[in-house]
Amino acid sequence: MQSRLSKIRAMFAVAVAALALTLSAGVASAGAESATSPYASQAKQAGLTASQSSALQNQGDRYLAQTGGKQVAANVIDLGGKNLMFVAVPGEAHPRDMTKGALADPCASPVDYGYFCAYSGINFTGSSIPMYSCARYRIPWTADGSWINNQTTGTVANFLDDSGVSRWHDDGALSWDDDAPWYWVHWVKNC
Repeated sequence: MQSRLSKIRAMFAVAVAALALTLSAGVASAGAESATSPYASQAKQAGLTASQSSALQNQGDRYLAQTGGKQVAANVIDLGGKNLMFVAVPGEAHPRDMTKGALADPCASPVDYGYFCAYSGINFTGSSIPMYSCARYRIPWTADGSWINNQTTGTVANFLDDSGVSRWHDDGALSWDDDAPWYWVHWVKNC
């Protein structure tokens, strides 16, 4: 009798432990879901599948780790002040407008006057960093990309290495490069 009672108690303890693990996992996933739900619902409203939404968030997380900043929309990162990065869904040519025009990408074609735009992909595709205020902007890309300088006529942009040394500058606005190597560029000073 004692042996049978011990077995029942042991099975009960295992069941209680399993239930506790299940409940804590459910609470943790509910907390994680609610933490990302504003962006997940925004991505869903923009027509992204769960897989696309996850890939977009992973891409955004990588950019956040490299540049700092704060995510302010499903595909927009605030790099500080009025400086934003627009993140393209992996596999898509351009960032989608997921904010219903509230945060418009000045680097969308045609580039708004007064901006220097850096793109993660060649031919002005991929994620973009619009640069308006005269500042130094972190470039998180290491593959070939592109850029357009559509600032006031003659404004020169400087391309800086990892030490912050200007190693090259463009010919001034209006200029562009549709196939530019970002591997050595760590910063762009747009003025």
